[in-house]
Amino acid sequence: MLRMFRRGGYGFKFHYRFGLFPRLRKKEKDSFRIWIQAVSVGELSSLSKILDTLCQDQNMEIILTGTTSTGLKMAEQKYSDKVLAQGPFPLDWWLFSCLAWSRVQPDLIITVDSELWPEHFYQAKRRGVPALVINARLSDRTFQRLSGSPLARKLLLPKGLEILTTSERQRARWLEIGVDEKHIQIVGNLKVDAVDATVEQDKKPDELKASLGFEKGSLVLAGISTWPGEEELLIEALDQIRKHNIDARLLLIPRHAERRKSIRSMLDQTKLTYHLRTTGHQAPPGTLVYLADTTGELFKLIHCADLALGGKTFPPNQGGQNPIEPIALGIPLILGPNYQNFRQTCGDLLVHDAIRTTEDEQEARTALVELALDADARNQLRSSALEWIQSQGFPSEQTLDKIYRLLR
Repeated sequence: MLRMFRRGGYGFKFHYRFGLFPRLRKKEKDSFRIWIQAVSVGELSSLSKILDTLCQDQNMEIILTGTTSTGLKMAEQKYSDKVLAQGPFPLDWWLFSCLAWSRVQPDLIITVDSELWPEHFYQAKRRGVPALVINARLSDRTFQRLSGSPLARKLLLPKGLEILTTSERQRARWLEIGVDEKHIQIVGNLKVDAVDATVEQDKKPDELKASLGFEKGSLVLAGISTWPGEEELLIEALDQIRKHNIDARLLLIPRHAERRKSIRSMLDQTKLTYHLRTTGHQAPPGTLVYLADTTGELFKLIHCADLALGGKTFPPNQGGQNPIEPIALGIPLILGPNYQNFRQTCGDLLVHDAIRTTEDEQEARTALVELALDADARNQLRSSALEWIQSQGFPSEQTLDKIYRLLR
């Protein structure tokens, strides 16, 4: 409740959170109804190919729910006219969950990443409805908690729960906490498959640079999903790069757009010209720092980046953010030491020399300056990143195959 009050934007279809879903039409003969729960923007984005396929199937009825205001806004914009119903996921308490289930009556439920809802799964079990977790991932913290608590495992992991996971390491974790191996399948990371770097953008890189107030030949440093303290690191790196007579510019994309006031106060203390996206998408020429204080535009904006820093990877922040979107575009990416939530992905990227990690802020600043000065090193990282993306296969196809097999 405190988070909802602080961030705002949670009023959208608020009654859904209490299970008051609309009374849906009666299912057609030979049709299937799938309830898909994707917490936020990242989870929803990873489903793009799967949702597009299911929505085009006349025998499929999709109920799409989410949790965060940003994810719900994105779902409303992209899928409201394609799905049977769309809105907030009910609070996971028996009365609200039971009421929602009585109205939705799904033939299959799907959750994404690490979503384990005990009441939701219980309603599926008592009705004989299969439950599937796709892109299933156990973070270090979740894995430790489940490993040490038999009660939590009993509540969160019902018998027969189907798991489609991303790697052998993740498969081993699901096995260790008690999921039967016959219910676990490795299909790869949906977030890799869902990123299509060939999609036509509104603007070409040079046009995008111009709209951000940057020059055509400028070097753009991007801060991707930054957290407190990381914007200051990037400002210092920008200053050092510009001292080498490089026309460097900074694109700041904070993880939480509502931090715009504090970031603006920090920028006011510098001598750098800056522009906020919420005051107008077109920045004046000569802008040195562009603050993208909006939501859901990261992939569109970073097309013009020549170099990037991944957010939430420097103390006291920890966990990291998904590195796949910048990697899919071949953007040379620097991370701090804390990428625990994406350890498997980042470890694989490191083995393939597709990213660089640093131990602290000072080392990160040095790495950013060195890469800004060395075009050959940037090109090497870019090539390695794109090769890794191409090696990941087609997890969306395997996920769709599993969905159809469970239904039929």
